[in-house]
Amino acid sequence: MRIVFGLFFSLLLLASCKSSLAPSTLKQNALAFELCELYGSDQGLRTKALAPTNNQILPKIDSINFTKLVAFVQKNGMPNENLLGKDNYAIECVKMAGFSILLHNPEKLVHDTEYYHLFFQEVQAGRMSGEAFALIIDKFYWSRQQNLAYGSSFGQPCYVIKRMLINAGSYSV
Repeated sequence: MRIVFGLFFSLLLLASCKSSLAPSTLKQNALAFELCELYGSDQGLRTKALAPTNNQILPKIDSINFTKLVAFVQKNGMPNENLLGKDNYAIECVKMAGFSILLHNPEKLVHDTEYYHLFFQEVQAGRMSGEAFALIIDKFYWSRQQNLAYGSSFGQPCYVIKRMLINAGSYSV
Protein backbone atom coordinates (compact mmCIF):
# COMPACT_ATOMS: atom_id res chain seq x y z
CA MET A 1 0.00 0.00 0.00
CA ARG A 2 2.86 2.38 0.83
CA ILE A 3 4.40 1.77 -2.59
CA VAL A 4 1.12 2.56 -4.35
CA PHE A 5 0.66 5.70 -2.25
CA GLY A 6 4.27 6.75 -2.92
CA LEU A 7 3.85 6.28 -6.67
CA PHE A 8 0.52 8.12 -6.65
CA PHE A 9 1.99 11.01 -4.65
CA SER A 10 5.00 11.20 -6.98
CA LEU A 11 2.78 11.30 -10.06
CA LEU A 12 0.54 13.93 -8.46
CA LEU A 13 3.58 16.04 -7.59
CA LEU A 14 4.98 15.77 -11.11
CA ALA A 15 1.63 16.61 -12.67
CA SER A 16 1.24 19.73 -10.55
CA CYS A 17 4.70 21.11 -11.34
CA LYS A 18 4.68 24.08 -13.65
CA SER A 19 7.62 25.48 -15.50
CA SER A 20 8.76 28.92 -14.43
CA LEU A 21 10.28 29.55 -17.87
CA ALA A 22 8.48 31.72 -20.38
CA PRO A 23 7.11 29.92 -23.46
CA SER A 24 9.61 31.76 -25.68
CA THR A 25 12.50 30.55 -23.50
CA LEU A 26 11.19 26.99 -23.65
CA LYS A 27 11.06 27.20 -27.44
CA GLN A 28 14.58 28.67 -27.57
CA ASN A 29 15.84 25.85 -25.34
CA ALA A 30 14.15 23.24 -27.54
CA LEU A 31 15.70 24.74 -30.68
CA ALA A 32 19.10 24.90 -28.97
CA PHE A 33 18.79 21.25 -27.96
CA GLU A 34 17.94 20.31 -31.55
CA LEU A 35 21.04 22.13 -32.79
CA CYS A 36 23.24 20.44 -30.19
CA GLU A 37 21.98 17.06 -31.36
CA LEU A 38 22.89 18.00 -34.94
CA TYR A 39 26.32 19.24 -33.88
CA GLY A 40 26.96 16.05 -31.93
CA SER A 41 25.99 13.98 -34.94
CA ASP A 42 28.21 16.11 -37.17
CA GLN A 43 31.28 16.15 -34.94
CA GLY A 44 30.89 12.89 -33.02
CA LEU A 45 32.18 10.62 -35.78
CA ARG A 46 35.17 12.80 -36.66
CA THR A 47 37.65 10.96 -34.46
CA LYS A 48 40.93 9.20 -35.16
CA ALA A 49 39.48 5.96 -33.80
CA LEU A 50 36.86 5.91 -36.55
CA ALA A 51 39.14 7.27 -39.29
CA PRO A 52 39.33 3.99 -41.26
CA THR A 53 35.56 3.93 -41.75
CA ASN A 54 35.00 7.68 -42.02
CA ASN A 55 35.27 7.80 -45.82
CA GLN A 56 32.22 5.57 -46.09
CA ILE A 57 30.19 6.82 -43.14
CA LEU A 58 30.83 10.57 -43.02
CA PRO A 59 29.35 11.53 -46.41
CA LYS A 60 26.11 9.76 -45.47
CA ILE A 61 25.94 11.37 -42.02
CA ASP A 62 26.84 14.77 -43.51
CA SER A 63 24.02 14.43 -46.02
CA ILE A 64 21.50 13.51 -43.32
CA ASN A 65 22.65 16.41 -41.13
CA PHE A 66 22.43 18.80 -44.08
CA THR A 67 18.84 17.73 -44.76
CA LYS A 68 17.97 18.28 -41.09
CA LEU A 69 19.65 21.70 -41.10
CA VAL A 70 17.75 22.74 -44.23
CA ALA A 71 14.47 21.75 -42.55
CA PHE A 72 15.48 23.70 -39.44
CA VAL A 73 16.35 26.81 -41.48
CA GLN A 74 13.17 26.60 -43.56
CA LYS A 75 11.09 26.46 -40.39
CA ASN A 76 13.04 28.79 -38.06
CA GLY A 77 15.72 30.61 -40.02
CA MET A 78 19.47 30.23 -39.66
CA PRO A 79 20.54 29.78 -36.03
CA ASN A 80 21.41 33.15 -34.50
CA GLU A 81 21.31 34.99 -31.19
CA ASN A 82 17.92 36.61 -31.84
CA LEU A 83 16.31 33.23 -32.50
CA LEU A 84 17.95 31.28 -29.69
CA GLY A 85 18.66 33.86 -27.00
CA LYS A 86 22.04 35.12 -25.84
CA ASP A 87 22.68 32.36 -23.30
CA ASN A 88 21.83 29.52 -25.67
CA TYR A 89 23.75 31.03 -28.58
CA ALA A 90 26.87 31.29 -26.41
CA ILE A 91 27.01 27.48 -26.22
CA GLU A 92 29.44 26.00 -28.77
CA CYS A 93 27.16 23.25 -30.05
CA VAL A 94 24.37 25.76 -30.66
CA LYS A 95 26.50 28.43 -32.30
CA MET A 96 28.59 26.11 -34.49
CA ALA A 97 26.01 23.53 -35.63
CA GLY A 98 24.84 25.30 -38.78
CA PHE A 99 28.26 26.51 -39.87
CA SER A 100 29.92 23.12 -39.27
CA ILE A 101 27.27 21.22 -41.20
CA LEU A 102 27.46 23.67 -44.10
CA LEU A 103 31.27 23.45 -44.15
CA HIS A 104 30.96 19.70 -44.62
CA ASN A 105 28.48 20.15 -47.50
CA PRO A 106 29.64 23.12 -49.61
CA GLU A 107 28.98 21.23 -52.84
CA LYS A 108 25.27 21.23 -52.08
CA LEU A 109 25.20 25.04 -52.09
CA VAL A 110 27.37 25.27 -55.21
CA HIS A 111 25.51 22.66 -57.28
CA ASP A 112 21.93 23.16 -56.08
CA THR A 113 20.48 26.63 -56.61
CA GLU A 114 17.61 25.92 -54.20
CA TYR A 115 20.05 25.50 -51.31
CA TYR A 116 22.25 28.36 -52.50
CA HIS A 117 19.26 30.71 -52.55
CA LEU A 118 17.93 29.47 -49.21
CA PHE A 119 21.15 30.33 -47.41
CA PHE A 120 21.79 33.49 -49.45
CA GLN A 121 18.35 34.70 -48.34
CA GLU A 122 19.43 34.06 -44.75
CA VAL A 123 22.39 36.38 -45.39
CA GLN A 124 20.11 39.02 -46.88
CA ALA A 125 17.76 38.73 -43.89
CA GLY A 126 20.68 39.24 -41.50
CA ARG A 127 20.40 35.80 -39.91
CA MET A 128 23.70 34.56 -41.38
CA SER A 129 26.89 36.50 -41.91
CA GLY A 130 28.00 37.11 -45.47
CA GLU A 131 31.52 36.12 -44.47
CA ALA A 132 30.36 32.70 -43.27
CA PHE A 133 28.42 32.17 -46.49
CA ALA A 134 31.47 33.16 -48.58
CA LEU A 135 33.75 30.84 -46.58
CA ILE A 136 31.42 27.90 -47.17
CA ILE A 137 31.22 28.49 -50.92
CA ASP A 138 34.95 29.16 -51.20
CA LYS A 139 35.75 25.94 -49.31
CA PHE A 140 34.28 24.03 -52.25
CA TYR A 141 36.60 25.72 -54.73
CA TRP A 142 39.61 25.72 -52.41
CA SER A 143 39.32 21.95 -51.85
CA ARG A 144 39.47 21.51 -55.63
CA GLN A 145 42.41 23.91 -55.93
CA GLN A 146 40.35 26.38 -57.96
CA ASN A 147 40.02 30.14 -57.66
CA LEU A 148 37.82 31.16 -54.76
CA ALA A 149 34.41 32.44 -55.85
CA TYR A 150 34.19 35.16 -53.20
CA GLY A 151 37.86 35.68 -52.41
CA SER A 152 37.27 34.91 -48.74
CA SER A 153 40.08 34.09 -46.36
CA PHE A 154 39.37 30.36 -46.56
CA GLY A 155 42.65 28.45 -46.54
CA GLN A 156 44.81 31.57 -46.30
CA PRO A 157 46.12 31.14 -42.76
CA CYS A 158 47.49 27.75 -43.79
CA TYR A 159 49.27 29.32 -46.75
CA VAL A 160 50.65 32.18 -44.66
CA ILE A 161 52.06 29.82 -42.05
CA LYS A 162 53.45 27.52 -44.73
CA ARG A 163 55.10 30.49 -46.48
CA MET A 164 56.62 31.66 -43.18
CA LEU A 165 58.01 28.18 -42.52
CA ILE A 166 59.40 27.96 -46.05
CA ASN A 167 61.08 31.35 -45.65
CA ALA A 168 62.51 30.28 -42.30
CA GLY A 169 63.89 27.12 -43.89
CA SER A 170 62.00 24.78 -41.57
CA TYR A 171 59.52 23.51 -44.17
CA SER A 172 60.29 21.80 -47.44
CA VAL A 173 57.91 21.95 -50.37
